[in-house]
Amino acid sequence: MKEDQRSYLIELDYGNRKGERDFVKDILSRYDKNTLVGSILFVNNNPYHFELLWFLNFEKDFEDVDRYLASKYPTTKRAYNRFVTDLMASMDNKSYNLISVSTPEDVDVYMTSKTNDYFTFSDRELFFEMWGKPVTLDNFTVFLSHSSKDKEFVDEVFNELQKSEIKAWYDKEEIIAGESVTDNINNGLQKSNFGLIFLSKSFLNGQSGWTIAEANFFMQQRMRDASKKFVIVNIDLPHNEIPPLMQDYRYIDASDDGFMVDIKKAINHHQRRI
Repeated sequence: MKEDQRSYLIELDYGNRKGERDFVKDILSRYDKNTLVGSILFVNNNPYHFELLWFLNFEKDFEDVDRYLASKYPTTKRAYNRFVTDLMASMDNKSYNLISVSTPEDVDVYMTSKTNDYFTFSDRELFFEMWGKPVTLDNFTVFLSHSSKDKEFVDEVFNELQKSEIKAWYDKEEIIAGESVTDNINNGLQKSNFGLIFLSKSFLNGQSGWTIAEANFFMQQRMRDASKKFVIVNIDLPHNEIPPLMQDYRYIDASDDGFMVDIKKAINHHQRRI
């Protein structure tokens, strides 16, 4: 590549080519051949490592390209620290099929949802039409609000809920590295039907503030709508150290032998009422 050129390697969704076509067409329509001097799709048909990468090489208007991608396609993923020279070298062992696309018409010809000479597998939606999508019969979800210092205890509760086929939102299982903790927790709270608040000394002393924020969420929901339920599981607090607003609610004592049975009864009772 020339020193006065700039390249991008963009990750597209192999299994959703139908959804990616408009994006590719838009970029090809926006920049003429004097600006966008190279446009190549690299297709990896390995079912254990599907990839659809789009290499773009620009001769000029670099700032416009950056602004346009950031404003109109902010979720676009670039494949960092991977370069076209690496991909070309991989073609020796048949890792990739290469497709040159320079016009929107090329996109319709080559980026088909069905299989063709370049794509061995169709879009996932076509597979779902043929084989069906996984089905989740029960959307009732229990949110596990807890301190990270009580993870060992909450792990045991989560595992027992899973054994009883009770769906639970547990940050340890829902949030992966690199994702926004704030966004995920907010989404989990909104989607959940029931809250389990694991009250403890660590919960009340949480430096992040998340534990109290989660408890306040369920308290406020309960005040606005009597059908919004939560149950407090008291791990290690004397009654007089429980926050006054929470003392009004009957809680489950985690030191009791049958506390797990009580948790399941409370969940099942509420589940039957919605």
